[in-house]
Amino acid sequence: MDDGVETVATILVAEDDPDIRELFTMALESAGAAVVAVTSGGEALEALRDAEFDLLVTDMWMPRLSGLDLCKTLRADPATAKLPVLMVSAYGRMRGREEAMLVGATEYLQKPIRPSTLVSKVDALLGGRLAARGT
Repeated sequence: MDDGVETVATILVAEDDPDIRELFTMALESAGAAVVAVTSGGEALEALRDAEFDLLVTDMWMPRLSGLDLCKTLRADPATAKLPVLMVSAYGRMRGREEAMLVGATEYLQKPIRPSTLVSKVDALLGGRLAARGT
């Protein structure tokens, strides 16, 4: 970020819906995070090979490689096994949460998601690093 705001975390967002991807990116950047946004699970895997991230926010259902399969892949690799994963979906709250946790997601949010709710959940997963910045 080049607007003088200190970056407190680097977050990867994997979301196939362009409007939601943009909303998540804007909300997280406004909270001081550096965001890399991709459109698929496959692109997320490539990004994770090329850089280190503090957290992954991923949609549960994306074409080709779902967020569920992405999370399984990450948990099987020692290099990414401990990466916090926030899974999001419009899928029913209890069922979606259950599926996300079964594959190793750290947390789950049901869409639609308010930007403030997303930032609050991400901040909690990062141990308060966003709030410490003063948001």
